[in-house]
Amino acid sequence: MDEVSDLYRVILAILLAVAVSVLAKDPKAKEKSNIDIDLSRMSSTMVFAQVNQMVTTPQKFIGMHIKMKGVFSSYYDYETDQRFFGCVIADALACCSQGLAFSLDKPRKFPDEYPAEGATIVIIGYFDSVKEESGETYPIIRHAEIVKE
Repeated sequence: MDEVSDLYRVILAILLAVAVSVLAKDPKAKEKSNIDIDLSRMSSTMVFAQVNQMVTTPQKFIGMHIKMKGVFSSYYDYETDQRFFGCVIADALACCSQGLAFSLDKPRKFPDEYPAEGATIVIIGYFDSVKEESGETYPIIRHAEIVKE
């Protein structure tokens, strides 16, 4: 009996070692577990407060790994001839919205390779701030990836 249980222990130890080594080598698994701020798990009130803080004091969040769930939105600026993408979150009463712009790590063709306007999305990326020529700054999630939850 002891030989059989020892064999099971050895097999279990080998399986655990293999599982740990596979997870350690999977950069996506590691990256997704290294989230600094996970807005997708917060209540709408907490998300609203957190995003508001990120918008008003972006320097505190630069470089943080962010995950957020919201509604896909895009905006075309005719003056700069650029399209901007955003993830918008409504507050608890759905009267006030907060959102963050994002730029994808791997560019896609718009609109074919993007979600439909108003579709629910989850993005993961790094918080940054963009300074425009006018001196104005706005927050953005860079190197973003649209993920399925």
